[in-house]
Amino acid sequence: MSRSRISNARAQFERDRTPPARPRLITEGVEVTDDALWVWTEVPAAASYLLEDDQLSAATWETTTAMGALLPAGAEYHLKVMWTIHGSEDYVRGWDQVHSVRAPGSDDYIGLGAGRIDRNADDGHYRRRVVLLGVRWPDPDNESTVERTWRRARLRGSTRMAHRDAHQRLAASRLDIVRWLGQLERSALNATAASAELIAWAYAREIRRSPIQIPHATTLSGPALVALMNGEMDPVQVGRTHVVVTDRDSGAQRCLTILVPAVNGFPISELEVPGGEWLEILTELPGVEASVRGVNHGQAGSIAIIDSGRKLTRSQTREAAGHGAQVPAEILDADDTLNQRRQEVARRIDVLTVNHARWVVDAADPDELADRVAAVRQRYTGIVQLEVVPDLQDLLWQELLPGDRVRVQAFGQDQPMRTLAGSWFHGGSAIGDTTGPYIGANLGSTPGPVQAHIVSRADGDRARPTTISFTGMSGSGKSTAVMLATLGALAEGAWALLVDPKGDLAGVIDVARRLLGVDVQSVDVRAESASGSMDPMRFGTTVDEARTLTLDALLGALSSEDRRRGETLLENAVHQVLTSMPQEVWSAQAVISDLLSTPESDTDFATARELGATLSLRSRQPQLRAVLGPAGDGTALMTGRGLVYLNLAGLDLPRHTTDPDRWTVSERCSIATFRMALSYALHQSRRVRELKKLVALTELHLITGYPEGRAFVEWQARTGRALQVWLLLDSQSARDLAGMTGLIEQLVMSFAFRATTRDEQDAQAVLLGRADPGPRLRQMQSRLRTGQCVMRDRHGRLAPIEFDRLTQWIADTLSTDAGEDHDTGGPE
Repeated sequence: MSRSRISNARAQFERDRTPPARPRLITEGVEVTDDALWVWTEVPAAASYLLEDDQLSAATWETTTAMGALLPAGAEYHLKVMWTIHGSEDYVRGWDQVHSVRAPGSDDYIGLGAGRIDRNADDGHYRRRVVLLGVRWPDPDNESTVERTWRRARLRGSTRMAHRDAHQRLAASRLDIVRWLGQLERSALNATAASAELIAWAYAREIRRSPIQIPHATTLSGPALVALMNGEMDPVQVGRTHVVVTDRDSGAQRCLTILVPAVNGFPISELEVPGGEWLEILTELPGVEASVRGVNHGQAGSIAIIDSGRKLTRSQTREAAGHGAQVPAEILDADDTLNQRRQEVARRIDVLTVNHARWVVDAADPDELADRVAAVRQRYTGIVQLEVVPDLQDLLWQELLPGDRVRVQAFGQDQPMRTLAGSWFHGGSAIGDTTGPYIGANLGSTPGPVQAHIVSRADGDRARPTTISFTGMSGSGKSTAVMLATLGALAEGAWALLVDPKGDLAGVIDVARRLLGVDVQSVDVRAESASGSMDPMRFGTTVDEARTLTLDALLGALSSEDRRRGETLLENAVHQVLTSMPQEVWSAQAVISDLLSTPESDTDFATARELGATLSLRSRQPQLRAVLGPAGDGTALMTGRGLVYLNLAGLDLPRHTTDPDRWTVSERCSIATFRMALSYALHQSRRVRELKKLVALTELHLITGYPEGRAFVEWQARTGRALQVWLLLDSQSARDLAGMTGLIEQLVMSFAFRATTRDEQDAQAVLLGRADPGPRLRQMQSRLRTGQCVMRDRHGRLAPIEFDRLTQWIADTLSTDAGEDHDTGGPE
């Protein structure tokens, strides 16, 4: 503890002669105090939560190199890790950036999401981590300490002159600052200039420790700053082990203890990654934040320090050899470590730093504070040994203020930059979009709401693929997720079509009508009113499409023997209808009539008439009536804003064999209708034109087990992108989807629900953008509960999330489980 004994005289000098730094000017990315100019960046959360060990190690080195190169050598830096709650204001405000005609009930839908965000935030589930990285910018004219002190004294008596001086110093460094900020944004940290309001909030919360409303402004100075900083660390209530911070506006008080690493508190050997992320684990500890001040020695300074250490170890080695003694192992190990670090520094992989790490524990009263301090020290057991330093808590508190400096030097730690980078201060489970529908909760180390703007038409998203996969075991919640995603698109005024092979997703109709107030059309392909509604001759937009799709439908209704002997005849009959009849009378029935009326003079007239008779019978089958039957009086598929629900329940799809030769008549008719229904859905979307368009294809595993089914879904995905139709693919077989040619390249998002077999986990990993799931992802896949999944967003990031059904009424209405017949109420 000898290093922790700070003389009372020194401590009192700090208190009396050097008051806490106060900002004179705050603007985007910059805070100017009387004696320094600090450049502040906000570091976004990374998506490190599901990285495997080798990926995490590589990312750590990438961050180390970036920080070593970009933090100016010899300059002070200040890293602050803070927490605030997620409010619904940002979510609601984000909808202002969605430029489309919304559904009549969109405000109610948005309000439900906002209410869920606020409730989870109030319950402590949705916490937002704020990471600020600041650098004390070098003086452009190399102003000395004496000159800086004289200037401060001269300006102290004139507020106006102090403000003018702050603006002048900022102007002198502006170009260099802008250049540096651009480099940092392009680095592995992806940091951006912190907004003026965020910098002001970071200062005000330290001096007030209560909820603060920060004015929206690009620059803060004068009275605005004075009002914001209306708080203090109460000197009367300074305890030996904590301080009390008072908000003068509200009178609210909070107790704080600042922990420091003990002498040799960091392990002598390097912290292992994974396992040694000593700042990322703050997500597990409520009321705990961090502040790290340090200096980057740079390449030249680091080499000088290392060479000095090597000189000492070699001197000790020579001294031991001179006395005939064995060189102690710790000296040899130290020399080896120094040699290795010198090589790393010389290769610009790493640099040396001195870090002053502080852990900030906050509570409402001393008893709660003591419990939290004990919990923090216990959690860090085996990672970093922490201690409470008595009588210096007020000075340690001053170090927390943005723009201040190190007040207590005794607890500095000489470390390579990778120790700070490997803390993963920015590590987390970042996922989703900043606009669009709220879909649920982030279950990783970045706890907060998740948004997924699936039908985004933002400039940066227009060139992206448009296919989204939902995979997982039966009962895992993927079909419910598809319905929730569809409702989100409908809220934006989209045209959406949901294809339901089992008929258990009909609850989406009620929610769409009663909550969103959109038009809904429900189509049952087995109903007599649907006869001929999906005739490819009628909906094909070109001759080529009509020819290809009609031939496929007719051949799909026949046995393999009839297909072999009649393929050419069918193709000729289709050609006759397309070339000899006006388009308004094109139909599958016309093709059948052409076959039945084949003149006896034709060599194959008997076969043609026989095929016509067979197809005439098939067209009466309920499983094929919508495709080959005569046109009825049914309403055409709706092409305006709203939901089209296509019910394919009752189709007898093949279940026992993949061999078409062994399919029954009803199975052949069913698979032909299933395929044509999907083609019909996608081709109808062309008529929607400028509207946002979404087609949800569920239970795809029912057809992707067959070669023709796989080929068909591949075609759907490729066509969907060309048509700018967002395509949702729901399947219990991730393996089928992952094995489809070209499908992976068409995915913009993927949602992987629970999977327990290695084959399915491997296939889900491919859909998530991973060649191999690895132990961490594989463990997550097997432990997911109903409604939970691993999400891959449009930026390729992975994180576990849980879909939020918003209300009990929506949850009950969308449930796909068989239950008792009861009144589920309404959307209120």
